[in-house]
Amino acid sequence: MTRTKVSQLIKAMESELERSMSRLRAPRHPRPYYISYLVRDIETYNVWARYGALYQDRREHKRVCYADVRVGSYRYDHTSKGGLGEQSEESESYEIVDLPIENNLDSFRFCLWRLTDAKFRDAVSRYHGKRSRDVSYLDQYRGLPSFEKLSPSIDIAPLHKFELDEEAWRQYVKKASIIFKKFPEIKNSFVEFSAELVTKIFISSEGVQRVWQEPVYSLNTYFWYHTKRLDQDYSIVHHVAKSRELPSLSQLRRDIQEKIAQFKEVEDGDEMTSFAGPVLLSPKAAGLFLHEVVGHRLEGSRLLSESEGRTFKDKVSQKIMHRDLSIYDDPTLKTFEGKSLIAHYPFDDEGTRAERAPLVERGILKGFLTTRSPIEKQEHSSNGHARNHSDERPISRMANLIVKSHSSHTWEDLKAELIVEIKRQKVPYGMILLDVEGGETETEAYNFQAFLGQIAVAVKVFPNGREKYVRGVDFVGTPLSSLLHIIAVGNEHVVDNGYCGAESGTIAVSTVAPAILLSNLELQAKNPSKVTQYAMPLPWFESQEEEIPRTGTYRRKTARGRAKKKA
Repeated sequence: MTRTKVSQLIKAMESELERSMSRLRAPRHPRPYYISYLVRDIETYNVWARYGALYQDRREHKRVCYADVRVGSYRYDHTSKGGLGEQSEESESYEIVDLPIENNLDSFRFCLWRLTDAKFRDAVSRYHGKRSRDVSYLDQYRGLPSFEKLSPSIDIAPLHKFELDEEAWRQYVKKASIIFKKFPEIKNSFVEFSAELVTKIFISSEGVQRVWQEPVYSLNTYFWYHTKRLDQDYSIVHHVAKSRELPSLSQLRRDIQEKIAQFKEVEDGDEMTSFAGPVLLSPKAAGLFLHEVVGHRLEGSRLLSESEGRTFKDKVSQKIMHRDLSIYDDPTLKTFEGKSLIAHYPFDDEGTRAERAPLVERGILKGFLTTRSPIEKQEHSSNGHARNHSDERPISRMANLIVKSHSSHTWEDLKAELIVEIKRQKVPYGMILLDVEGGETETEAYNFQAFLGQIAVAVKVFPNGREKYVRGVDFVGTPLSSLLHIIAVGNEHVVDNGYCGAESGTIAVSTVAPAILLSNLELQAKNPSKVTQYAMPLPWFESQEEEIPRTGTYRRKTARGRAKKKA
């Protein structure tokens, strides 16, 4: 995306925006007081291979637009519930967000015209619906303004071309994927490389213009470890903002072999049953835990919806967790201790400049992630955390969630503390959660305020220090109770780049966290696999005997798996 092409698009966007603000109206209905366009120019490359052969080699280019048309006034418009209730695939605008990838300005303006009109009609309908509800139902947020106004400003960041050595990555994934032929336990696998450069162009009727880019490079190594005693999908995933941070071919091969060797030990471990007791979370597991337990509940948009649980709404200035923990979210950070953070951005998807948001200081709750939808009557100022994926309304979302430790405890110190806690509670063993797959949480008021974390690798620790792997375990719990059980914090921070799905779509997130020790956390057994063994071995292991089940139906996992971080 060149500066010249961007300038052409901005002029076309300005023309259509000015025309819409002056002429878009319907008799006896509210007029637009604010319009903005967020154009995403998305260039991607994807290549993946299995057992030394390419299955896909594709480069794509597309453009989409999110249009925000607001009717009424900054004081009172058609939006409600912090925007959480406006995500619908049934709306007309959902189908017409695509733009031409060529700078044919007439075609480009046609798409903006059509999308703006659809958004206007939807906004008018929602406005009247909101006014009608106000007659019969009490809105406890009626006194809050609907939207924060920004001052005019123009910020255009330097632009970079989307350049890759595609042939080098073809050879990389082909050579990396061959290694799985060595392992009869692996019944399916692939190695996938993808790169994405998103150029964002934002303009609004307030005179705000922003242009910036968000690059992500991903390497996903998937395998299915499938034997009689262990059925485990796993992905070694790397998401980075700089391609040079991805592992070399030799390093990836070592990582694959080490992980498969670990799963062989897990296969010989104990089968998990229900458990509640002392648990030590590795930094990655702790990051997932705090992302689900705290992060989503500090998204300010959720405070504006009566259908949300609003766990921490009235707890500002109160202690909610261990004093050795502080949390802030800072989208302006590009790196942490030399590692890139993929959730970095200079402006959010409402055009607001990104800011560091203090959330927890020494265990005391300090604030929330906010958008331009005020969560207080006066002196509201967005800290730039409004984000969306496509046509969803942007809501407050985590970006670079930094969990800072004020402790000097090493990993070995925490393991020693775990054994002390096991003995103090007089339980047969404690647990260490070493690796995680993903997680999810419920924040709605009508549902249970609970969370779940999917664990890939866990270890039992006995009072004498002996350790043994366990198979099939997840952690579960409720937020306030779980936070109060944190008794110690590690001093080493680990970066975990991934993706999070919520009401406004799936977006990049980065979590930096230390290990944490809990005096009590509940674990549950995973739903056991019902997939039978294959009737025959893989073709290159034909000479090796493999027991064939006498009965049963053979259901094969042949679909290409993808790693997803739920939230």
